[in-house]
Amino acid sequence: MNKHQKKQSFDSAGIGFASGFLVPVIIFFVVYFSRKQDISFLNFVKSLWHLNALVKLGSLCVFANLLVFYGFIRLKFDQSARGVLGATIIYALVILISKAF
Repeated sequence: MNKHQKKQSFDSAGIGFASGFLVPVIIFFVVYFSRKQDISFLNFVKSLWHLNALVKLGSLCVFANLLVFYGFIRLKFDQSARGVLGATIIYALVILISKAF
């Protein structure tokens, strides 16, 4: 497989969407596991919700998609960058809706 074929296999909207969806989830779990207290994941999410911090933490996690987006742009993977942008827009809509309630 030559270099051009490798680029084409990673330059797809599906890979970009998957990475744009998974990066914020991974960061959220890193935040959860970096806490020193013994608390279940469900109680962690509930406590964040009651403190009105879940939406703020979610916004910060999605902010990391900016690095992924720029990484794909720098590598000239335009289709993958579009996928990351699509996932980010979906996250933004979910956060916007959750702020309304």
